[in-house]
Amino acid sequence: MPKKHTLQVDSIQYRIGERQLLTDIYLSCETGDILGLLGRNGCGKTTLLQIIFGSRHTDNKHIRVDGKVYPEPYKHQNLMAYLPQHNFLPKNLTLSKIIDLYLTSQEKREGVKQDVLVKMHLHKYAYELSKGESRYFELLLLLQLDVKFILLDEPFSGISPLYVEHIESLLLDHKKSKGFIITDHDYRSVLRISDRIILLADGYCRPINHEEELLEWGYIPAGTFS
Repeated sequence: MPKKHTLQVDSIQYRIGERQLLTDIYLSCETGDILGLLGRNGCGKTTLLQIIFGSRHTDNKHIRVDGKVYPEPYKHQNLMAYLPQHNFLPKNLTLSKIIDLYLTSQEKREGVKQDVLVKMHLHKYAYELSKGESRYFELLLLLQLDVKFILLDEPFSGISPLYVEHIESLLLDHKKSKGFIITDHDYRSVLRISDRIILLADGYCRPINHEEELLEWGYIPAGTFS
């Protein structure tokens, strides 16, 4: 069994001008967890992921992995990876070249190159991929990294249902060795794949124990689950 790791995010506050976007945020994630983070546009989901990753500064935060504080987790090897909303693949390189540059392990390189959804595209440039192909490939690369947690910002947005299924399968295949925090407007996919759900509303993280609570908070329209 892989060793269990724990991520704890505590006391996060973030202000934009006069607006308090995040207020005393607390959440936790363990190896084997897929934590779904839902919320309306502009509520601070991306900002929160960037603060956890360490790429966005705020004076008020405590990020702990296995009890140790890391002000900027991304600067430490083997802690955390982040899938941003935008495509991070270099456009002037083929997928084969990207794999060779991104991964140091020959075994992992070959594993990605032999993936049934990747091997047919190895000689293509990243800009030639569809959005679903690109998202799948980006996530597959991140999953090869020896990190404890992966933060996913909109992995399902704008992609075909077939690739949504492929990405869900990837996450489930790797959850035994990593913890995930995932946010997406495709709340059905987030609900389907997550072990726990947090709703970010009015600056606070609110645990959701039943889908009907999303109705009560006005996050989804009445009749969604009927």
